[in-house]
Amino acid sequence: MKAKKLFSSILITVLLTGSLWAAASFSGYSGAKLQYASTPSAEKYDPDLTLQAFVQGQFNFSENVWSHLEFSIDTKDFISDELFSSTDAKFKVDEISLIFRSRIETQANYFSIFMGTYDPVGSDVFLQRYFGIQPVASKLTESWLGLSGSILYPHFGLGISDVIKLNNAPIALGTYIYVNHEDEKYFVFNADARFACVYRYLTWDLAVGLGTPIANKYKGEDVIFAVDTIYWHAGTTLLVGNNYTPSLFIQAGLYNAPFNKTSGKIGFGPSNMYVLIEPRFIIGNAKLVISAYNLPQETVNEIMLIDSTLGMSLNFYSENLSIGSKEMSLGVLLNVSFPNKTFMDLVDPMGFFANTILPKDFDLSVAPYMSTNFLSGRLNTKLTVHAMKIMTGKWYDALTCDFGFTTSL
Repeated sequence: MKAKKLFSSILITVLLTGSLWAAASFSGYSGAKLQYASTPSAEKYDPDLTLQAFVQGQFNFSENVWSHLEFSIDTKDFISDELFSSTDAKFKVDEISLIFRSRIETQANYFSIFMGTYDPVGSDVFLQRYFGIQPVASKLTESWLGLSGSILYPHFGLGISDVIKLNNAPIALGTYIYVNHEDEKYFVFNADARFACVYRYLTWDLAVGLGTPIANKYKGEDVIFAVDTIYWHAGTTLLVGNNYTPSLFIQAGLYNAPFNKTSGKIGFGPSNMYVLIEPRFIIGNAKLVISAYNLPQETVNEIMLIDSTLGMSLNFYSENLSIGSKEMSLGVLLNVSFPNKTFMDLVDPMGFFANTILPKDFDLSVAPYMSTNFLSGRLNTKLTVHAMKIMTGKWYDALTCDFGFTTSL
């Protein structure tokens, strides 16, 4: 905690004294998302309206020194008996980082000090930052909210990183060393390595690492530091093809798989594994994406279009529509999913489908969505209808509406 406070104080001091740097400038964007639904646990209709908002920016102190900042807020339901009373909310520092770039003939080196989620594995933030490409991540895992969204495993905590971007090849190599408190009892020391490349028909991002709790379990014994369990994590994003051709998109990850001397093997299961496979097709001016996924519940909680851990979807959309001066993206997502199920349940397909015949056992949803330029920003809307919830008699539980707006600063 003291280290975090010290780091925050240093960065805030640096940002507030930007005049000491040469021609500091700022760019960024912000946004918010409203979600309307009913409270599933309520016996009668009880509307639930929540707000999520974020601010993301970059301070450029010089050509080779800059800083990233991102903050977000997540409120609870603010439709209540006391509409204008205060509402509980969670404030989160998503990222504070300071980056120093140096150049030599064959490469550019980016050394960073960071706090929060930095270069998250599972999003395409790393690929966009270091290669300047257009987004390639799945629409299925979008959140409309900055860094929030699909994360295979988090580069989260207080630490440093060093990324080398080769000048004579579209390749980047990175190392990350950071400490976080994801373990309830102990701080966890993490060390990760990363490789990424971007070619015309191949985009690949791969990260692997390990974490170990920093614990003094052996007080009174003749040891300085002891490790009894190592936790492995890994994640990869692979796109064969590109955004303008038929392609295959694959994401896979493993998070906090324990290894110790007693077991002698890495312990992993479907609950800490992430798999998303997407064949993508181009039909005229539109795209058709078929997705199959097995996601941890923690990931499902952070994204909009998926409500269950196991499922398949069909996404048909066009991003190049225009009505007058309005540029527009329209799409519809069909999704069938199975709550609290994993791919291991498919080992016995007959038993799996025999046990998923009731409306509560699976979900069939349709979600039309639209995005268009509005005022000085981008307006996003989505309506989700859960067909199986209509059959339960509470039709109002079947509807979820999302409204989002982002704008440049």
